[in-house]
Amino acid sequence: MIFAKIDHWIGRTLFVPPIVKFCQLTRQTQFAVSRLFWFIAALDGFYRAETLLGSILWGVVSLLMMLSAARRADSPTISFMFFRLLAVVLLLLDILRGITTNEWAGCEFWFFVLVAEYAAIIRTIPPKEDTRLKTPQKQAPTS
Repeated sequence: MIFAKIDHWIGRTLFVPPIVKFCQLTRQTQFAVSRLFWFIAALDGFYRAETLLGSILWGVVSLLMMLSAARRADSPTISFMFFRLLAVVLLLLDILRGITTNEWAGCEFWFFVLVAEYAAIIRTIPPKEDTRLKTPQKQAPTS
């Protein structure tokens, strides 16, 4: 139960509001944004691969993510709380490693994964607020 509360707090305060704004600005669904960030994470893995086998594997994953983002961008996706919390722990460990050793390369991968996973759990995107409606209208004086 405590893990669900932690996951809910992380999503509600850190990830969901910027994802909703991004969806509103780009007029994309949350599922398309999820697939976009999975594609970005796969490209980051491909960029950071150090061996030939790693490059081939990340290249194949990048290709699959690109095809998935292109062919079924707006199809609903699923996300598991265990995986999101595992990604949070791995991001925190990478940040701790960056603080202690000053090697920050690789921290962005877990951030991209978390954005993709938290975008997948959003079910509805509220409409964009129109600023023109919020400005008060001056009324003509009545006599």
